[in-house]
Amino acid sequence: MIASLFTHPISTFVAGLLVAMAGVFLLLNSCAYPNRSAEDVAAYQSRLEKLPASGFQAGSPGEKAAIERFKSFLQGIGDVKYVRENTLEVYAADACLDDTLALHHGAAEIEAYFIKTSETMTSYQVTIDDVARSGDDYYVRWTMVFAAPALSGGKPVHSVGISQVRFNREGKVAFHQDFWDSGKNFYAHLPLVGGAVGFVRKRLESN
Repeated sequence: MIASLFTHPISTFVAGLLVAMAGVFLLLNSCAYPNRSAEDVAAYQSRLEKLPASGFQAGSPGEKAAIERFKSFLQGIGDVKYVRENTLEVYAADACLDDTLALHHGAAEIEAYFIKTSETMTSYQVTIDDVARSGDDYYVRWTMVFAAPALSGGKPVHSVGISQVRFNREGKVAFHQDFWDSGKNFYAHLPLVGGAVGFVRKRLESN
């Protein structure tokens, strides 16, 4: 009788399911991102400390031109042709970009990244909501709506965020750090990964 229990189709299915779940658990654990939060914050602060000030006077023509170039670029990222024609005009050769998804160094690498991003999207729109200055840095608050086949079944994804920017003396972007909820507005819309993110968020919200 015990032998028949183990060979029963339902028992076999349940056992297989448990083994599969254990395998997935072990795989996810092995791929878990190590806790490098302290190092990441220190690296962010170090990048800022090494950057010289742009020297722009508040309200000066140079400041206004630099801000407008960056705002226009954010709004044009969805157009591959625009990215090719403008990235090197907006970002300094040694610029650094961290959009929370990836860290990129140099205008050429940044251009390649934006081209790849643009090619994966079917629609893209950014509204600039506000621009504020604090010391040598500028904070650009935006609302973004974009769609890509790999995210949320191709449906539009809405998000808000802030870009911290520091310009060099030529008015080009030397430092660009984005602050937005990539977990909620990107990873949560990926197949399989989105389910795991949603599960964790629900658990946190119920506590």
